[in-house]
Amino acid sequence: MLNIRKDTNSGYYTLVIQILRLRKRSLIFTPYKLRPEEFDVRRGVAVNRLRTREHLNFIESVNCYLSRQSLILHRIVAELELQGKPFGAAEIAAAFRQQENNRYVNTYFKYRIGMLRSEGKYGTAASLEMTLTAFTRFAAGQLYQFDDIDRGTVEAFRHHLVREGLKPNTVNFYICKLRAVYNRSLLEGYASHGADPFETVCIRIEKTRKLAVNDDILRQVAKAELSGDAAIARDLFLLSFYCRGMSFVDMAYLRKSDIREGTIHYRRRKTGQLFTVRILPDTQAIFDRYDDPSTPFALPILMHRSGGVRTPAGPCPGTSPDQRRQYERELYDLYQRNRVYYLGVLRTFSQRMGLENNLSFNMARHTWASRARRKGIAMSIISEGLGHTTEKTTRIYLEEMESGQIDKANEIITDF
Repeated sequence: MLNIRKDTNSGYYTLVIQILRLRKRSLIFTPYKLRPEEFDVRRGVAVNRLRTREHLNFIESVNCYLSRQSLILHRIVAELELQGKPFGAAEIAAAFRQQENNRYVNTYFKYRIGMLRSEGKYGTAASLEMTLTAFTRFAAGQLYQFDDIDRGTVEAFRHHLVREGLKPNTVNFYICKLRAVYNRSLLEGYASHGADPFETVCIRIEKTRKLAVNDDILRQVAKAELSGDAAIARDLFLLSFYCRGMSFVDMAYLRKSDIREGTIHYRRRKTGQLFTVRILPDTQAIFDRYDDPSTPFALPILMHRSGGVRTPAGPCPGTSPDQRRQYERELYDLYQRNRVYYLGVLRTFSQRMGLENNLSFNMARHTWASRARRKGIAMSIISEGLGHTTEKTTRIYLEEMESGQIDKANEIITDF
């Protein structure tokens, strides 16, 4: 039926499936909207009024959808009857939403995004949001189930991204994220096992401009007379370098409790890998400079900014799961805002220094690796120091190393 509401001005009404059982009603909202003349109430089907090929295809897709959902609902009712427990319209609708909606690409993406956020994996959730936005533009109103995705669909999505003017590595990023979600849906039973739609897709990451800076620039950055936020941004850049290319997000979330007995102990947020890094004198000087007893965090990144006043994030104000989730969301928002802010500070600082390329925190990581290679440090130690879990070939021949060996390499690399 059409969900006809008086407050709808467009003339289009949402098509819904009404479930009646034991005098109680539940509605399942479909993704389609129709005009009243486009729906036959008696037969419960959409009808073609415009007589155009495009509209006829649309009407056929609506009726195909309704037929498929009807079969699924009857199957759910049969399964519930077999269980022998009392159930009503609400239980049927709930079972349908749980079992069927996630067969659609956009619905399952939103489900995965919600799950990742609940686990505190906000960065991964954000990457899936961007991929979903790109895929939605490609779909142009068409609703894809995972079973609709074949090799042709994947190639069409790739060509669409290229036509939008995206760079090759960005295109590959979206394809990889779509493949990861597809594979996850396959494991959870929302996609049927068949030919792998990504099997013939060539995902090759292109080489990008080298981000490492040379020793002269490194010294110039370290010796620059700075104050305020420029000094903080510079110190964070150097700290990343001193700590084997620690990422900005890991610096942001680094707690004072992670620093003990002259060593930093932290788990990388991107991979979950545990890192231990010996604290160098220059590293300790930075920690001492920003030691603030009002916050559990070691560095001045998770800061509230209002009217020129900075207030550091404090500990979680509560202990309930909801309070913890809210606190983590607020921290991630702070991290995102301040990451953008400090990148802007680094950009301004770089321009004032007359650098050819603007500094970024990722440059510190590249600089550590590049300098290590020039110092003759073994590739296996560099790989271990950076935590390159994706370098499978290296790790096949690599035994677990003592962190002391890597720390000795770090002392050589950071002595400039």
